[in-house]
Amino acid sequence: MKINTEELRVKLMELAEGVVSAQDAAYFADEVIEAHIRKSPRSNILKSAVTDVDASISKKNTPIAYDVDLPSYISINFHGHGPLTYIKRIHDELESRANKNGIATAAFTNGQSMHTLHTWVQGLAKRGLVAIAVCNGGPRSVIPFNGTKGIFGTNPMAYGFPGENENIFCVDMATSEIPYFEILNAEKNSEPLRERSAVDSEGNFTRDAKEALDYSVSKTDPTSNLTPIGAGYKGYYIVYLMELLTSALIGMPSSPEMSTNFVAEEHGAILIVMSPKAFGTVQSFNSSIKALNSSVKSQKPKTGEQIILPGEGNNTRFAQGLDTIEINDDLARRLGFPS
Repeated sequence: MKINTEELRVKLMELAEGVVSAQDAAYFADEVIEAHIRKSPRSNILKSAVTDVDASISKKNTPIAYDVDLPSYISINFHGHGPLTYIKRIHDELESRANKNGIATAAFTNGQSMHTLHTWVQGLAKRGLVAIAVCNGGPRSVIPFNGTKGIFGTNPMAYGFPGENENIFCVDMATSEIPYFEILNAEKNSEPLRERSAVDSEGNFTRDAKEALDYSVSKTDPTSNLTPIGAGYKGYYIVYLMELLTSALIGMPSSPEMSTNFVAEEHGAILIVMSPKAFGTVQSFNSSIKALNSSVKSQKPKTGEQIILPGEGNNTRFAQGLDTIEINDDLARRLGFPS
């Protein structure tokens, strides 16, 4: 169903106002729609946003809490709430602390996880901040280097930073060679996997999704033998670091400690924010970014290809805008649109 973007914004605001203030609800709606346009069509941010608000409505009598509250670090216990519902409150808090202390970090525990990380870094980048977000992407998905069975999550990470002319640059990616949904889609549609993106039970590279999936542990969330980004030891070290940041460091279970089937509250996340203003580097930051981007874009590209900046594609999509957004019928009904 195609929905007018402004009408969708109103419906998202009305939904969020069941939990937060009108001002916070407006911020939530704007950031969700912007991220949806920027990330489309690879992810359904609208669905995860509504899921978050519904979870927060169900837990309204159990407020979120700060288990740790330090000048540059807070650990937010969501008690089953959806973090996106509170995105303005969290962004405001981290902006204030980063501008005062240079850096501010928030751990996300016992909630509905972070879902699409892009949403979390774009708003901070628009505020002139540098943001890095990491989420535990689900257990039994990614092998260690030279391994034969998935152990780690796909452990996505995102970063965002301000650019020229009120532009921002945001990147959101799994630290596995391909995201988990891609191997499931490949199996469903009998399509070949990308080269070196998965291995079979003997550790040999395979392009057959069936050879890289194991349903013996869970019929709904199969183990996958995805390779770390780059399919080498350097990517493995990055996946391991992301695992550490989203589990051991913040007091959440690591992937091997999680339940057999997906339980959202077990998936930790961390959001790190740095302030060029507090660092005293706003002018040099802007000039260095300008020089770096100019150098990248002026280089001769490979024949038939182009060189792009991080997040350049989603900047283009957002600049073009969307008058209408396609959403599925169930989601439309949940938001109160007529069938």
